[in-house]
Amino acid sequence: MRLDDLRHNWDDLGRVDPLWAVLAYPEFRGNRWSVDEFFATGRAQVADVLREVTRAGGTVPPHGRALDVGCGAGRLTQALADHVQEVHGVDIAASMVELARSHNRHADRVSYHLVDGADLRPFPDGHFDLVLSVVVLQHVPNDVKTAYLREFLRVLTPGGIAAFTLPSHADLSPVGLLRRLPNRVQNVYRRRRHGYRAVMEFHTMRRRRVLALLRGAGAEVLAVTEEPMAGPPFTSYLYVVRRPVSSA
Repeated sequence: MRLDDLRHNWDDLGRVDPLWAVLAYPEFRGNRWSVDEFFATGRAQVADVLREVTRAGGTVPPHGRALDVGCGAGRLTQALADHVQEVHGVDIAASMVELARSHNRHADRVSYHLVDGADLRPFPDGHFDLVLSVVVLQHVPNDVKTAYLREFLRVLTPGGIAAFTLPSHADLSPVGLLRRLPNRVQNVYRRRRHGYRAVMEFHTMRRRRVLALLRGAGAEVLAVTEEPMAGPPFTSYLYVVRRPVSSA
């Protein structure tokens, strides 16, 4: 899938079923999410991630800045504003950014931005104390994913933390073997099952490859822990990394 296709898919999903597209539990497909319940999941998830950051030895200053990459409707962006002073959310889908802005409850402490490529050019080097991306990178082709991981480190302050989830691989069960098929094959089934033209592709990246990429870019890997958000049959991890202070 090309970047233009990815953008168009998520813009379409943001118009037809945005909350389910962000948090795709089957029982909520067809615009069945309650807005209050949807945003409550974001508060719980941000709290969980920040606990993992603290457990790994990372710190996020309450007066600091945070970036939510792949913000969607702002589920995590809004929650981050309870923990830091300034939050920015970015997404490639105009419909999602528009929806997120409509749900902003923190005035100018939270801002949303439309980005059009595999970079974070709106932001200078060393701008954020925390970069967060949860259940996002799994939908991004691996070349784009690689570029984003490098960008996470670029925009972090020295000593800043990036926390993101990424599935490593599907297991060898019958369902797992099907999920290893090329996305162009799986997309036929996805369109029939969900009834939407747009699809959410799934792109895994092996843990060893992610770690090599991070360390090659100069990141300090603080923790890698299994997490359930990708769902079976995938093994997925939450990565907590730090930009070394010496990289200033």
